[in-house]
Amino acid sequence: MIRLICFLLASYGVTNIVVAGKIFQPVRDTLKPVPGLGYWIQCPMCFSVPVGVGWALLGLSPGTGAPHWVDVAAAGAIASGFCWMMRVAMNSLGEDEL
Repeated sequence: MIRLICFLLASYGVTNIVVAGKIFQPVRDTLKPVPGLGYWIQCPMCFSVPVGVGWALLGLSPGTGAPHWVDVAAAGAIASGFCWMMRVAMNSLGEDEL
């Protein structure tokens, strides 16, 4: 359970910093005109998939008990769902962007 919580928090943290943090605003502004990539780096649901896959490949997988390739694919989906859920929850609570 602790492994899953660490995975979720790490995925949300990295995704939120890149997608909404002021420190990455110049990167997002630079990539905005690039078709596909400009939208992808601003979408928490989109960006969290490779973040989750990356964490799983680095050994911080949610531990589904499935074969490694399934665990890695599931990590992307789990990270995407959690990051989107957190983004919606924070926006509904009136939390401003970083």
